[in-house]
Amino acid sequence: MITFIILSQYPFNLSRKPQLGLPLTTLMKINKLISILLVSTCLLFTSACSHLKDQWPDRVPNRSLFIKVYESDRDNRKIQTEEKYLMWVQRYYLGWEIYRNGWLKVTDQLLSQTDNPQQKAIIETKMHHLGFKICAEWAKKTEHRRVFTRHVSIWGNALLESLDREEPIPLIDRVTADVDALIAHQLDPKAITENRYYPQDENNPFL
Repeated sequence: MITFIILSQYPFNLSRKPQLGLPLTTLMKINKLISILLVSTCLLFTSACSHLKDQWPDRVPNRSLFIKVYESDRDNRKIQTEEKYLMWVQRYYLGWEIYRNGWLKVTDQLLSQTDNPQQKAIIETKMHHLGFKICAEWAKKTEHRRVFTRHVSIWGNALLESLDREEPIPLIDRVTADVDALIAHQLDPKAITENRYYPQDENNPFL
């Protein structure tokens, strides 16, 4: 379609005498060559876009795992396409305008605070599993999920604060328990607040 639009805007007027002194047959060959080049360019562009669409970040859990979760929720499938669901999955891990600290960035910040290889491995494994649990639920449409952006922000901030308190692993375990309880309908989503993990100091005049 793009090719035809371009050609229609700049057609060769073959009904008139050539103004460049070129034979009519030569102009027709040039017109045909331009058409071929434009079609080829459009095909290459479409192929490139398709390739980008099919790309999947290396550190994000396998796409098939999320597709399995998506397909298991019949009600959500009625109002959300698989493409949209997977788009939100990537935004969760990579960050976007509303929440720039994607899960991968938070994980990297936690890992950067320890030089202990064993502790790094534990944190990375726990964050990997926790991130998948949160994201698989959060990426659904609002009507059919138990985890919301507010929760993700609270957990992200709490995890970062756990660095200063040198207790990231216990905090990860607590958040994991809360996520499991939310998904199992054993915990009210309203129970997840800023004070749940690290209550504010009432004696601090700046809070």
